[in-house]
Amino acid sequence: MYQFNAATAAEADNISAYLDETGKYKGKFTRAEKLISSNKGTHGIGFTFEDESKRTARFDLWTVDNMGKQLMGFKSLQAILAVLRFPAGRDLKIAQAQVDRYDYDTRQTTKVQAETFPDLINRPIGLVMRNTEYEKMRDGMKTGETGWRLELVVPFQADTELTASEIVGNKTQPQKLAGIMATLSDRPLKTRTANGQRNDHGGPPPGHPAAGGVDDFDDARY
Repeated sequence: MYQFNAATAAEADNISAYLDETGKYKGKFTRAEKLISSNKGTHGIGFTFEDESKRTARFDLWTVDNMGKQLMGFKSLQAILAVLRFPAGRDLKIAQAQVDRYDYDTRQTTKVQAETFPDLINRPIGLVMRNTEYEKMRDGMKTGETGWRLELVVPFQADTELTASEIVGNKTQPQKLAGIMATLSDRPLKTRTANGQRNDHGGPPPGHPAAGGVDDFDDARY
């Protein structure tokens, strides 16, 4: 009944349930939700990533604007498909599924039905994530506060640590990831808000549903 399990023991002092540091992680997506910005009609995918120690981070990739123009997130999505060895020419399937949705009024997370991409979830993947400072927004307006969240830098194949360009180039030995990690660091805002207010520690941790998601992006940028 009480046999020693090293993996469980290692989780005992893992206090935070959320990823909050710049670094390299291996795990899987547990959520890949179809997003459409209510402000500008931009399309994207909302991801929840769970690492091997069960800590999570949420981030969004905005892929195509309302005119069909590809955004930077489209390249990141293509890189994810490459490291997952997704077949060329095949469309991602869309299916209804329950996802976690944070309610800013009740400050609770509830389950809701949403369109999702099941081809992307529960498959081993590695992510390089960078802790990035951002200006908080609600209903299309800046709140005057800033916070921190993890953003995707580059995905890689979990078992080989090959990046997308190395896979497409038929490389067998990973080389790019080491160079990326050598120069990786947190990214603070280059400019301050109008009143200079900061909120680095007063809000939810990076990766928490309240620290990211549709409301933060559903505004001037998208």
